[in-house]
Amino acid sequence: MPKGPVGREKGVRYEQWRNPDTELGGVIRISGKFLLDHENEILNLVKREGKLSEERNPKAKIVKIEKADGGILIEVSEHNLAMKIGKALHSAYKGEHHYNFREGEKFAEVRWSRD
Repeated sequence: MPKGPVGREKGVRYEQWRNPDTELGGVIRISGKFLLDHENEILNLVKREGKLSEERNPKAKIVKIEKADGGILIEVSEHNLAMKIGKALHSAYKGEHHYNFREGEKFAEVRWSRD
């Protein structure tokens, strides 16, 4: 059978070969001066969005939240959750947000910052 863009067989759905318990669906990187004064508010918003998503889809959850490089790094199990958190941050606090996607995979990298 022909291979797809990342070496898997064509016709096999992404959800059939990806294990959300061991593989990330996305990361969110939060940075900027605004974060220093509003860290608790931002983390509460992120956790609330994660909880709401997990109630709708038990596979969509926040895997890890950690401080890194003067900001916050959040790992999530589903790409849609990464995008949802990025949109929620922008809606609540404005700032700049950027989305990057891996070709052939459902993985989203979200960068949000506000100075």
